[in-house]
Amino acid sequence: LKPLSPLPFQRCPLLLLRRSAKRMAGLSPDDTVEEALQRFAATFKEDAQGAELAQLTEKAVEVLRLEDDRETAVRLVTELRDKLHQARRLGRFVEEANVVERMAGRMRMDESYIRTSAVGPSIDQEQNPEMAEMLKQIQQADKESRPYEFFNTVDQTEMTVNIPVPASTAMKDVKVKVTAKTIRLEVAGHDTQPCVIDGAFFGPIEEHAFDFHLEGSGEKRILVLDLEKKKEGSKWPDLITYGA
Repeated sequence: LKPLSPLPFQRCPLLLLRRSAKRMAGLSPDDTVEEALQRFAATFKEDAQGAELAQLTEKAVEVLRLEDDRETAVRLVTELRDKLHQARRLGRFVEEANVVERMAGRMRMDESYIRTSAVGPSIDQEQNPEMAEMLKQIQQADKESRPYEFFNTVDQTEMTVNIPVPASTAMKDVKVKVTAKTIRLEVAGHDTQPCVIDGAFFGPIEEHAFDFHLEGSGEKRILVLDLEKKKEGSKWPDLITYGA
């Protein structure tokens, strides 16, 4: 599955989490939506790969200021949220992604939530269970948008990918092209066409160790990919990286 719009984030997630937290230190719950987005746009501009995010953020602010096209404003903020989801998976702009996720949720639920509204504190499960549940659903939808399940750990190089496939899928229906850095997978009859996965791995793999097989039957039919990282000691946030 080709990810939306290129965002080639490939730096150390732990380091990026620390930098993100430092950047966000000055954001107050009393800051308005516009102030927060302007600050985020400035942050994105400082990053070598943040130009697209900065442009989208500034466009959202511009439309919010018009105050006569809420539908477009909500769409832009939601688009920004989705792109930040991609970055957050790789440890980038984590706090910005969390705040924009709250903004998008509030805008969809509350017509009075506008550019001059306070961003507000983090969602508290007890104080606002409806909002917390909605954000939980958004996060789950983000996870389920991938056509596969991905399993890997810090202390092992072996990785597994499970892909639900049509009940009638046979080995002849599967076409895989793999290098140490990229993968393209096609499955005849799969809902996702022309390819189920097409992109660059989050990190290099041992090409010779790659293998795949089919398991299960009926609705439980799955294609299993077996891979091995070249480097141990890290847990990949996803099988592929964005912007490949």
